[in-house]
Amino acid sequence: MIKNIVKNIAQLLRFPKSSENHKLSFSEDSKVKTLLVIDDYVPYYDKSSGSKRLFELLKLFREIGFNVIFFPEDGKATLPYYDDLKRMDIEVLISTPAVKNIALLKQRLDTIDYAWISRPALNHKYQKLLRRKTKTIFDTVDLHYLRMLRQAENHNDSKLKKKALKTKKLELGLAVSSNATIVVTEIEKNILAEEGIKNVTVIPNVHETVQILNQVPFPERKGLLFIGGYKHDPNIDAVKWLINDIMPMVWHKLGDIPVYLLGSDPSAEVLALASEKVIVPGYLNDVSSYFLNSRVFIAPLRYGAGMKGKIGQSLEFGLPIVSTAIGLEGMNLTDGLNVLSADDSLEFSRKIILLYNNEELWSKINKAAYDSIQSYSPENVKAQLKELFTAII
Repeated sequence: MIKNIVKNIAQLLRFPKSSENHKLSFSEDSKVKTLLVIDDYVPYYDKSSGSKRLFELLKLFREIGFNVIFFPEDGKATLPYYDDLKRMDIEVLISTPAVKNIALLKQRLDTIDYAWISRPALNHKYQKLLRRKTKTIFDTVDLHYLRMLRQAENHNDSKLKKKALKTKKLELGLAVSSNATIVVTEIEKNILAEEGIKNVTVIPNVHETVQILNQVPFPERKGLLFIGGYKHDPNIDAVKWLINDIMPMVWHKLGDIPVYLLGSDPSAEVLALASEKVIVPGYLNDVSSYFLNSRVFIAPLRYGAGMKGKIGQSLEFGLPIVSTAIGLEGMNLTDGLNVLSADDSLEFSRKIILLYNNEELWSKINKAAYDSIQSYSPENVKAQLKELFTAII
């Protein structure tokens, strides 16, 4: 049992007040604007980085003053996530035996001022349905074609590369046809700029520092921590590389220290990695004790795109990180200052061993971690959202 108290771990309960009679400060129009948000399902904020980001953005949309309609394509009122949205005074279009949610959406088309649509497939499907007056916002979440191209290169997969190029054509086309395109890093914005896409805004993940009383000191911490949803291929690849190639060298030097592979939906491949030294607990409602008691966070991602929520989550707790360049991409982190970085098995193992044994280095990175996520605070992201909607107007 830990004796530490996490003062504001209840970030998820930071629900905005109702925006009734609240006017949008960036608009001269006295009418409260309606924002439609479309995603595959209600945001499972405790199971994936993308869902956590969207959940935090929904809070900010309400704080700004939007009337928000959420359209989960699966039509399901999955609990407790549906109740969380209702508590935020967000209308959620749910299918019933009598009426499908697409019919409910069609009834509201004339009332929608803006549509924030996640990922390329949903944009391709629903942009055609919206009225011409509706301003459409293509939230890439990450550049899918970039992630696929990197995966294809990593696995030398020609079929995947062909699919990635097809996805690139779709994403670039959607960016051109949208009033605004959203990426989560400046790197992706620059990549799209090279492709001639100009209507791009960076809206990153949203992070708040966790206030910790009586932080567990370095000598009392033990083990290495990873977290990630295992429906996402980069996470499966990362933990297989970690356990099969990196950890044998680490265990040789440090002994049988535990490795915790947290995250929802562990695949058969991930479960097969479990042992006395490798703990695979599956989905956990509260992972804070792992962040508070582990000594080092590891993110050996070899491909992917966008901001990695796991990196931000670790920074929230001040847990020092060893990751790859891909894992740290777009977060303005510096090797040796606020993280350690390595891209091959030998160097990655060496960095883990160095950080695990060096209390002075650990403390330095621990202190720097909190400063690293200030630009991703709710207040800063809210300001970026206001600038975005002002530009669209």
